[in-house]
Amino acid sequence: MKTPENQRKKVQEIYNQDSKFYVTSSFHSASSSLNRCVEILNPTKGILLDIATGGGHVAIKMAEHCDQVVASDLTKGMIESTRENATNKKIQNIYFLRTDSEKISIPDSSLDYVSVRIAPHHFSEISSFVEEVFRVLKPGGKFIFVDNICPEDAMEAELYNIFEKKRDPSHNICLSMSKLNEIFVNSGFEILHTEKIKKQMDFPEWVDRPHIDQDIIIELENLLFNSSMTLKKWLNPRIEEEKLFFDEIEGLILAEKTNSLK
Repeated sequence: MKTPENQRKKVQEIYNQDSKFYVTSSFHSASSSLNRCVEILNPTKGILLDIATGGGHVAIKMAEHCDQVVASDLTKGMIESTRENATNKKIQNIYFLRTDSEKISIPDSSLDYVSVRIAPHHFSEISSFVEEVFRVLKPGGKFIFVDNICPEDAMEAELYNIFEKKRDPSHNICLSMSKLNEIFVNSGFEILHTEKIKKQMDFPEWVDRPHIDQDIIIELENLLFNSSMTLKKWLNPRIEEEKLFFDEIEGLILAEKTNSLK
């Protein structure tokens, strides 16, 4: 098992190397959950912290609706890529913070909103992260969370995470929707809304990253087509117009900090 410190080092190693990928990746810049985050959170003014901002896609979208957005990331390369992306789009109300998602360097009860999208599966402890978000939100503050989820069955979940880790060594764990709901409630949040979002993954684009060699690509293709029937149904691998696609499921949760007793 990875220790939190080892996990942080692996995340920084991979994401400093791949930082430009996350600005241009269609999975991050154009998937339906990006606009859905804004629609469901519906922020009006106030201060929003975007955790593990990646290419800054959520931060830039939220900046249209908030007084201030703080785009944060553990990795220097991602912060630099987000800054460049925001500058190119002439966004002026975004500020930048390098911080750990599980030790957020922001005082208690400071923020109106927190967002995170397609990142918690890299964190060493998702429960610790959710507790940190609860801490930094004001009472009545809202948290919009989106991440890939795994099947509910424990064995299928393990196989799914093996598949993801093969492609990205910084992957730690995707959780099921029911486990995420449990973590939110145990952290003190009231869950206001949940939904699942299916996204089509273009396999050649998904594996087009500097650290992935041809042997890994072949292993991933084999895992897609030779997995258990349940996991194969979850991933739905298919060839369309001579290109390989599969599906991932994102879980979206909107939660509110209803009191300050955590």
